[in-house]
Amino acid sequence: MTGYLLRRVLQAAVVLLAITAAAFGLFYAAPSDPALIACGPKCDTAQVEAVRHSMGLDQPPAAQYLDYLRGLVAGRVISDVDGSAIDCAAPCLGYSYTLHQPVLDAIGDRFPVTLSLAGGALVVIAALGIGAGFTAALRRGTATDRLLSGFTLVGASVQIYFLGYALQYLLVYSTDLMPLPGYAPLADGPGAWAAGLLLPWLVLGFVNAAVFARLARSQTLETMHEGYVRTARGKGLTALRAHVKYTARGAAGPLVQLLGLEAGALFGGAFITETVFGLGGVGKLAVDSVVQNDLPTVVGTVLLAAFFVVVFVALADLVVAWLDPRVRLA
Repeated sequence: MTGYLLRRVLQAAVVLLAITAAAFGLFYAAPSDPALIACGPKCDTAQVEAVRHSMGLDQPPAAQYLDYLRGLVAGRVISDVDGSAIDCAAPCLGYSYTLHQPVLDAIGDRFPVTLSLAGGALVVIAALGIGAGFTAALRRGTATDRLLSGFTLVGASVQIYFLGYALQYLLVYSTDLMPLPGYAPLADGPGAWAAGLLLPWLVLGFVNAAVFARLARSQTLETMHEGYVRTARGKGLTALRAHVKYTARGAAGPLVQLLGLEAGALFGGAFITETVFGLGGVGKLAVDSVVQNDLPTVVGTVLLAAFFVVVFVALADLVVAWLDPRVRLA
């Protein structure tokens, strides 16, 4: 297990390094002038040159990339448009001249929203999606199976923005059955925090749970016919105990891997859900930075999303290796 762990850590590090190179090359080596975009149209030549120097754009591309990597590890000093020095602590993702703050600070201000949204949605996805798929497999061919299959079809077909706006109109504005969605810090009380995020959790969880339900059903049906499950039944275990103890573990591998990928994507920012419900999370920050040509923030949010995807996928692989020792030998 230790050797497999080291291999996965090394692979994750290589992938992250490749992603930083791709993001850097895409946004900092583009034909447009990032310094002019960052400084804005009101800056004079001297201010643009100061920004270009602070961003390292007056150096060769290789030196720029190495400087960016050093900033991620050890931090660096960046000059503002007025010439003042700004200490960008590690991991330095650059400085947003649009928001007038380090990119990491801008992300940090909005990350609690994304963390709360993603965490609650993952609970809904796991409980609703995997639970529905497992139940449908155990009740194969019955009315319960058909009902849950219909649920997965609806969830896979509906779009978040349509369902979000429709449920807001029906449950919030028309009937007052649910409070207006919004983010309240957990320090203000768990009740206020959960009430404002309940509808976004349900919408985001329902749409994404459909994929998990279909995968859980197919994997459970496939595992139910494995020899070790039939052997457990032959030794006297009831169907429910055999499926909970053996079938669920055998079917968990692909589900864990998909859940890791989904977790990474959600923690990187669910910008459609955040936009629909007016939540100022990392996803909304990424969209706004693209609209405003805030290139350092675009790169920072891209790297953040990539980091979470790589980390959660690696963690999922480790869980799968623990569940199935054969994976470690692959």
